[in-house]
Amino acid sequence: MSRVLIVNMPFSNLRWPNLGPSLLKAALGRRSIGCDVAYFNFDFAERVGVDHYEWLADHFAFVLGGERLFAKQYFEDPLPDDESYYRDVLLRADSGLTEKDRRDFEGTEQHVEPFLDRCMSAIDWAQYAVVGFAMSFQQTMPSMCLARRIKRRRPEVQIMAGGAACEAEMGIELITQFPGIDYVFLGEADLTFPPVVEQILQGQRPELPPGVMGRESGKLFRPLSLWERAEQHRPPDPGLFMVRDMDALPYPDFDDYFRRLRASPLKDQIHPLLFFETSRGCWWGEKHHCKFCGLNGSTLAYRSKSAQRAVDELRHLVERYDIHQACSSDNILDHRYFNTFLPMLKAANLDLAFVFEMKTNLSRRQVETLTEAGMGAAQLGIETFITPALKLIGKGANAVQNLQTLKWLSEYDIEVKWNLLYGFPGESPDDYAGLAELIPSIVHMAPPLAVGRVRMDRFAPYFEDPYAYGIENARPNRAFQYVYPFPAEVLARMAYYYEYDYADGRNPLDYAAPALEAAESWQALKGTVALRYWDRPDGVLIL
Repeated sequence: MSRVLIVNMPFSNLRWPNLGPSLLKAALGRRSIGCDVAYFNFDFAERVGVDHYEWLADHFAFVLGGERLFAKQYFEDPLPDDESYYRDVLLRADSGLTEKDRRDFEGTEQHVEPFLDRCMSAIDWAQYAVVGFAMSFQQTMPSMCLARRIKRRRPEVQIMAGGAACEAEMGIELITQFPGIDYVFLGEADLTFPPVVEQILQGQRPELPPGVMGRESGKLFRPLSLWERAEQHRPPDPGLFMVRDMDALPYPDFDDYFRRLRASPLKDQIHPLLFFETSRGCWWGEKHHCKFCGLNGSTLAYRSKSAQRAVDELRHLVERYDIHQACSSDNILDHRYFNTFLPMLKAANLDLAFVFEMKTNLSRRQVETLTEAGMGAAQLGIETFITPALKLIGKGANAVQNLQTLKWLSEYDIEVKWNLLYGFPGESPDDYAGLAELIPSIVHMAPPLAVGRVRMDRFAPYFEDPYAYGIENARPNRAFQYVYPFPAEVLARMAYYYEYDYADGRNPLDYAAPALEAAESWQALKGTVALRYWDRPDGVLIL
């Protein structure tokens, strides 16, 4: 019993490997510790079908639909009934849900227990001393359901949890509320997970580094010398355990994912991508944190790989797995890469189509560089075409730049993914009349993927200092009370998504509705409108 298993539960994406476990497996390999990654998200998808699985994973992410399905199996105390959840949460989030949608969603519950039975029977648990759970959002309750079953069968197995749902205060509350967790990693675990695991496999009580909490004989323990003793729920400084040298990371090991994909009856329905990272943090956010953004968690510190290392890693992944489509996990493209990484990637001739997230203040030449390097799609931080609102939220771009970048990427046939947000605290209602007038003139370009009111997420400036931005009555998103039967103060420490009120009492729909209707019409026209031009020899431009 000297191996480690890292579990990837629903509702993780089927199309790419989970990067976190893949890096941790490779890091353990450097210490000659055997590690497997179990992609149980495939097992659930094989029960319900790919389309239904992706519908649950995508459509119900922000209303915690997947979490609720498993929470009802976990908790003995009854949760609020399905009718209340449907009316209070689902319909509020999407008024277009039908009764059939409701039946399809609620009917998924019948698959939860057989799925967990399948997970338990598929693995020889006796070979693992440590089982870790990769817990991003919509993976918490699926993970806790399986962790409890493992503990009941093999109490000696050490259960570990990490991932975005465990960061900082959220992770402290998770290990407090769920006795099946033995260790929780409160942020980046690249430097902390391997030594803790190694000590456990050697039969030692691990000396916990900063960023880790543990449980022994029912009591929680942590490196108190580095923490504020008086504040039980205060997380440590993430700078104590974050990766600073990105080139020192191992190449991710995706073998388990592709092995599981090849064995799945769904393999012909899933077109896999490589998942890679060249950086962590946000170089723009270090200077001007976008007011609504919580994506970088508890640290914005920007760190990127050298251009040569990034290209070498992509070459390794392409050659090993023979996949020529890739998606970056980066929250922003390193602006230095236009002169280094991208030309080198072009020269590497990997025949790789990739996706990056980036700012919108690009030049035409930079767009050309992206195209030449192989960019197939871009996630743009457009948010709106109202310049005062963009300035208000600290985006570092204006409406013209947003439109220019959208236009140029469209010209080069790069798929553009972006969202249209409204309701920024402090915005001027008068600006939305101009937005409503603008949209009909740009419907030949890529419409927004989603249109919605700006959220309050943990770690964002709106969350950290709501009163400074005209926000009051911040509280956990109502979906959390339909998943966890915990007191309000506990939910406040566990939640990532929050609801809020405007201090001035405004309702953004009162003034934004015409612009939102125009945006919805734009979405409906996707792919049916084009604007073409010709340069005549006499210099006349024909539109």
